[in-house]
Amino acid sequence: MGTAYEERRGTLYNYRITFYGNVFAWLIHVVFLITFGRLDVTVLAWSNVLSVLYYTLSFYFVHKRYYRTFFIGLFVEVVYNAIISTIVLGWGANVHYFILTVAYGVFFMPNVSRVIRIASTMLAMGIYGYLYVNVTDGTSPLGPTLEQVIGVTCLLATIALIAGLSFIFEGAVVEVTSELEQTNERLHTLASRDGLTGLYNRTTGYRLIEEAIREAVLSGRPYAVVLADIDHFKSFNERHGHDCGDLVLKQVASALTRTDGVAVRWGGEEFLLFLTDQSEDEAAQAIDHLRQQIKSLETIYEGRRLSVTMTFGVTTHRGFKPVDTLVKEADDRLRAGKQAGKDRIVSSIHH
Repeated sequence: MGTAYEERRGTLYNYRITFYGNVFAWLIHVVFLITFGRLDVTVLAWSNVLSVLYYTLSFYFVHKRYYRTFFIGLFVEVVYNAIISTIVLGWGANVHYFILTVAYGVFFMPNVSRVIRIASTMLAMGIYGYLYVNVTDGTSPLGPTLEQVIGVTCLLATIALIAGLSFIFEGAVVEVTSELEQTNERLHTLASRDGLTGLYNRTTGYRLIEEAIREAVLSGRPYAVVLADIDHFKSFNERHGHDCGDLVLKQVASALTRTDGVAVRWGGEEFLLFLTDQSEDEAAQAIDHLRQQIKSLETIYEGRRLSVTMTFGVTTHRGFKPVDTLVKEADDRLRAGKQAGKDRIVSSIHH
């Protein structure tokens, strides 16, 4: 069993090599058919008629994705035509080079066992070696000029096929690698974000805030940790259902993402904000602006306008302090705000 990467690469490569390879083989055999027909080399003309018919049929194999059938037929056709063409035209016509493409290409075929790769290569090399030892002049040799033209054509076609195999394989590898990178990015996003609101989840948010505190301390900047809670959130769920509660959470999260800081869904209807490089007054002003924004949200559910407010507990600091300590301080301010009537900001400034 191959990995998902190998299977995906195999799917891309199989389709591309069967389609483009089939087009190239069909065209070259049409050229050979016309050429040998004009030269009155009857046996090769008819041989290429059969090849053209086979590659015409192979478009059906490609369409149906019968890749194994295609590759087996390709192997047989190439080896057969190389043998008969070499015997008829002689070694100097260079038709034997096409056997090399089979030996080379079999290693790019996905989902093929090592035994089949080795056996196919050994067979191709055995046939190639036999022809090299036993065939010099053909039964119907061409004149020197024609032999040279056909020899160069076969050599260049072989190089083009090998280069094409390499480029197509490389393209499949690059594309699948790119897909894997995109998948990894999506998985990373899923692992670091809250599924409902799109904000950072608690684990990722905690880590990011730790890093942000270290940066603020190194640069000597003040920072603020804000713990916010949606007022009367349970009533949205109890009166209107959880879909309503989800809508409120998403709208509040949307407002929080517009702040210049790290926004985290801390748990339930609680959110954590980290703000840096702001004075005490600037932080208080930014948070109050956020509170007013949330209060003025047009939150409509089933035709009813919902009144959404939030209470904020804020602790500001300059210098290092553990995240847990800062969150505890902000939570104390938050609870004080809830007890004082909600929809307010309670802050504590530490120097």
